[in-house]
Amino acid sequence: MKAVILAAGGGTRLRPLTNRVPKCLVEVLGKPILEHELASLQQVGVDHCVIVVGYLCELVRERFGAMFGDMRLTYVTNEEHLKTNNIYSLWLARHLLADDILLLDGDLLFEPELITDLMGQPHADAAVVEAFQPFMNGTVILSEHGVATSLVLGANQSAGFRYNDALKTVNIYKISQGTMREHFLPKLDWFVTEGLTEQFYEAVLAGLISEGKIQLGVHQTGNRRWIEVDTKEDLANAEDLFTTVQL
Repeated sequence: MKAVILAAGGGTRLRPLTNRVPKCLVEVLGKPILEHELASLQQVGVDHCVIVVGYLCELVRERFGAMFGDMRLTYVTNEEHLKTNNIYSLWLARHLLADDILLLDGDLLFEPELITDLMGQPHADAAVVEAFQPFMNGTVILSEHGVATSLVLGANQSAGFRYNDALKTVNIYKISQGTMREHFLPKLDWFVTEGLTEQFYEAVLAGLISEGKIQLGVHQTGNRRWIEVDTKEDLANAEDLFTTVQL
């Protein structure tokens, strides 16, 4: 299994912490967020991780080099990270995506067991989700019988959108080699060719679901801990959440 971590953004909401380091190198419990992620991926048996970097990218390369333990690291640089969104970062790594892929953002902390659970999920393609709560925002999934019926990005959630049955995406996905080659990569290429580089990559999944080209299973986090670090408040919450958990 290969992992892809998208870590090109500048982390402006964490300034001044991100004035001199990229968001993925901001520390939680004495270690960079990205180091926690890599350690979790290595622990569950991932042997190759592609990291898409951008803002202050040289600091990430210098910190981790070509190997993390016995896990090989490959870097792809988004030179246009100020003008584009993560769909373009992912597209830049397209030559490395024709495999079974774990796709995740570079600002996440999670228990390694969450990935183990996801990899054991019966659907070949699956998203990690949690029941939507009022403080959450961003992409949500509507599902039936454990399979996504639609994926709705934040920008497409109108004032009357009903969140009662919505599931919040955790930004961790498992995508099979077959889906990658036959559907995901062609759709990803279409978005970029059309100049839609300001989109989130979830727009690709939303399109594939609406076209009936993917059956995306939904995997609930259950009692596994996770957090996305966007703000200083998130950073403080992450310290509290994982103080008693081995990452």
